[in-house]
Amino acid sequence: MPHNKLSEHSDDVYSCMRCGFCIKCPLYEINGWASNTARGRIQMARGVLENKLELSNYIAERAFSCTTCDFCVLFCPSGIHTTDIIKTLKYELAKRVYGPSSINRILENIVREGNPYGEPKSNRGSWLRDEDK
Repeated sequence: MPHNKLSEHSDDVYSCMRCGFCIKCPLYEINGWASNTARGRIQMARGVLENKLELSNYIAERAFSCTTCDFCVLFCPSGIHTTDIIKTLKYELAKRVYGPSSINRILENIVREGNPYGEPKSNRGSWLRDEDK
């Protein structure tokens, strides 16, 4: 993978002790998936940095499920700003058009029709036309 913004956070990514204190993530409480913790997402970022993890919609679903509430930051003994790393991971994924299906659909609509709704370009401005004439 060419240089990306994620490499700007490599010191923090490699400083993660994998202690598990960030498992207090509210999303982990809901579904119990390790990939829905800051530690899991940091490991995904590490995999992307080391070119050991191929970007995919599955990875994007995990990354974008983070609400960036900063709860994990409160418990990190290393003082890592995990949400900054996760936001950057989201940025890199979105830049390569990976993301939750709703985001992908919006991006596809913009590329195809020039608007997020997927309305045909021919209908643009139709709401301005006086239909009584």
